[in-house]
Amino acid sequence: MARCRLHDNVSPPPSPPSVNGGALPQHYGHDDLNGGDQPAKISRYAEDHGDCINRLPDDVLIGIISRLPIRAAVATGAVSARWRHLWKHVPTISLRPRHIGLPPGAGSESERDAWRIAGAASSVLRHHRGAGVDKLVLALPLSPSTHAAVLDQAMEFAASARALELHLSLAGSIPPPHYDFPHRRFAGGRLHRLRLCNVRLRSLESLARLTHLDLTRVAVDDAGVAGVLAACAALTILELNECRQLVHVAASHGSLHVLSVRPRLRRPEERRRRIQQPARARLPRPQGLHRVPARASHPQARALHDQRVPARLHAWRRAATQWREHVASVASLLVAAPSVKELHVEAYSDLPVPPPNKQAIQWPERCSPKKLQSIAIGGFSGEPELMDLAFFLLQRSPAIRTLTIDTHRRHVNGRGWRREEAEDTLRCYYARGVVVPKIPYTVKFTII
Repeated sequence: MARCRLHDNVSPPPSPPSVNGGALPQHYGHDDLNGGDQPAKISRYAEDHGDCINRLPDDVLIGIISRLPIRAAVATGAVSARWRHLWKHVPTISLRPRHIGLPPGAGSESERDAWRIAGAASSVLRHHRGAGVDKLVLALPLSPSTHAAVLDQAMEFAASARALELHLSLAGSIPPPHYDFPHRRFAGGRLHRLRLCNVRLRSLESLARLTHLDLTRVAVDDAGVAGVLAACAALTILELNECRQLVHVAASHGSLHVLSVRPRLRRPEERRRRIQQPARARLPRPQGLHRVPARASHPQARALHDQRVPARLHAWRRAATQWREHVASVASLLVAAPSVKELHVEAYSDLPVPPPNKQAIQWPERCSPKKLQSIAIGGFSGEPELMDLAFFLLQRSPAIRTLTIDTHRRHVNGRGWRREEAEDTLRCYYARGVVVPKIPYTVKFTII
């Protein structure tokens, strides 16, 4: 980056705000080209070409600065008096450990690191003007009991700036306690997209413009979700990921297009306990997912991602009944959402050896998804229940056009599930040798 030339009668610009949380400042760039032992021709080249960037208009410079991490963006304020405030007009502020100069995982190793990143975040928010901020991302390992002032400062900053998008993630924090999301501060604002992680959500009153809500490990119960749907009339996408307090989600909304409910993934040694839990999503009354009446349907649903965790069939035989109920509940979801056009089912299970006996599945009688056009099944390993699901939907869906089966194995780790890249010949055999002969010629079949 070009450096401006300072004359004797011009005072140097002040230092930019610290993003080290009180630590010693780090210097950027190199020494002046015309200082020290640099050759004279380099000095002359800098004098002739050093101001090329400064000739650009402010909006172009702001666009360039907005692509930098917040630490580097703040450092541009030391270039010249003109650059001093340019970083304060970037439309997106992302406060993550790597964006403020800390190595990955540094914020979760010691209390000193937590205070350091808290001070860095507070310094950036304090010096920024807040004007024109469309998106604020705060994803730091902060504790609500220790760094509540910084969290409140960030929420007040986003509310006063009338941000369109807000991401709040207290990654690395160990609940309880949870930080209560201050929804009242955003009443009457422009907030369209909200993503929360590891916080508590009590209500979303007065957020009438909210269209996309993503909740991950958020302390919210079934009544809280119902209240969110009632308060957010414009909501079109609702994602509920690993919310432990959810048992039966009663989702009834006129404009909701996408509903994604994913369970909490526990440690591998607790898989036996996990598969015995009740279904975590239900539409729309608390009597079991497979008993959803058609009169309370969701005609506006366009896409439905259903992620199931039945674990391995051959390892725990008690999982067979739960797996059969899960498969039937997929068809029941289609009864409740007759306008669904795309269905994605993820089956996390290993290939049974030998294959289990075919289970008698009680499919819902009123399941006739007339608008269903695409079916995708992930983690397929030849289970008769999954094949019956595919055949059942192919027979009941007159508009079906594509069927995609992913035979790649899934693995569980501490962060969730991972898709294995290597192909399994036996899984492919079940897909090609058993499924293909029963697929209508009008349906395009793909194996990935």
